[in-house]
Amino acid sequence: KKKRHKNPTAPKHPMSGFLFYLSAVRPNIAQQYPGSTVGPISKMIAQQWRDMDKSDREPWNKKADEDKKRYAREIREYAKT
Repeated sequence: KKKRHKNPTAPKHPMSGFLFYLSAVRPNIAQQYPGSTVGPISKMIAQQWRDMDKSDREPWNKKADEDKKRYAREIREYAKT
C-alpha cells in the first residue's frame, strides 16, 4: 500500500475537546508520574475525561468548536488556491 503524502501547506485538522484537554493536562500528569510512557498517561487522562460531567467538558468543547470554525475558514481559503 502506498502512503498518500499530505500537502504541507494544507490547514491542520481541527482538534476535539478531548485533545485540547489532553494537551493542557498531560504536562502536569507526566510530572506526577516521571518515567511513565505516553500510553498509560493518556489512559489516565482519558478516564478523567470520561468521568467529567458535561459542564466540566464545556470549555474544552467550546475551544473545539472555535477550532472547527478556524479549519472551515482556512480550508475555504486553501481551496481557492
